[in-house]
Amino acid sequence: MRRYYPGITIFKLAGCLLVLLSHTILLRYMEVAPNQQLRFLTPLLGMIVPCFYVAAGFLACKGWTHTADGRRYVRKYITRISLLYGFFCLLFAAEHIIPALMNKGFTMSNLILQFKILTAAVVLNGPFVQLWFIPPLLFGIFISYWLYEKRALRLAILLAALGFLLTLFLSGSFRMLFQAELDSLISNQDPLFGYLKLFIYRYLGFGFPFVLAGVLIAHYEEKFYHARITPLAAAALLLTAAELVFLFRYAQWNTEYKLALSILPNTILLFYGLLHIKWPSIQTRHSFINLFSVVTFCGHIPFMRLNLLLLNWEVSTMSGLQDALYVALSLVECIAVTFLLYKKGKRRSSVALHSS
Repeated sequence: MRRYYPGITIFKLAGCLLVLLSHTILLRYMEVAPNQQLRFLTPLLGMIVPCFYVAAGFLACKGWTHTADGRRYVRKYITRISLLYGFFCLLFAAEHIIPALMNKGFTMSNLILQFKILTAAVVLNGPFVQLWFIPPLLFGIFISYWLYEKRALRLAILLAALGFLLTLFLSGSFRMLFQAELDSLISNQDPLFGYLKLFIYRYLGFGFPFVLAGVLIAHYEEKFYHARITPLAAAALLLTAAELVFLFRYAQWNTEYKLALSILPNTILLFYGLLHIKWPSIQTRHSFINLFSVVTFCGHIPFMRLNLLLLNWEVSTMSGLQDALYVALSLVECIAVTFLLYKKGKRRSSVALHSS
């Protein structure tokens, strides 16, 4: 029987709420902060997405190792998430691609342009801003499972380390070592280089390494659970402090800095803490919290856009009170949709039970 992990459920709840808060107000406030150097804290301490990847890899590994057909489990896992992602891709096409084709015609140049836009949205940027993490997640799950089944964990670790290190040089803390060369390359090269850099960052720097970390933790769960965490915590604290001082002193903030070296030990520390949380009673609300997490994570951006449209507000001119109402309204809508879907699911289960 698979063990239940209350900490992961709590993390899903807290994570989706933080993402909602970030997209409604926090990111906007950070952009206008007087000291932009403070934004270096984001890649150092922004552990929501990487910890989600670790949790996903951990649970997926537990899933495929506790079933008779691991390949079928992974195929079903990827298919289910792909269908949800595909729905939002269709919404993106209906909002952007189809109107562009209708307005500018079905010329070859326009068809190629719209194909490029759709490909970038599906593979790199996400059909909505919060959904960019899904393709790297599926990529990480697939590659991790394949290497796991091939008993090639050392090769997997090597590949993940190389991808993470490459991303640190292209889009991370080590970028400043070659900043002049990179800036010259970016300004002079085809836009394809920018897409390639984004692919490396999201797939090889984030998706695969952190999903694999979760798989490895699941594989060595007992050793990890009973490990002495003090040395890792001390090392992570020193590394984070040193990296922050280094960046504050020698680097100038810009949006090219997306990944920090210390995010890896910090994320592992956070996940270690999640595994040690004891709260068995939360399991009774597990289904509702999971559904709320999915609804909030996937649906908050459409709700935010709908609210701005209905209220006729402009983000750039909103007051503090409007910001608070904006957050509250988006949250209430996510709760309401979750409640409706949850009740509908329970009714279906009840009908199926009675019919059998």
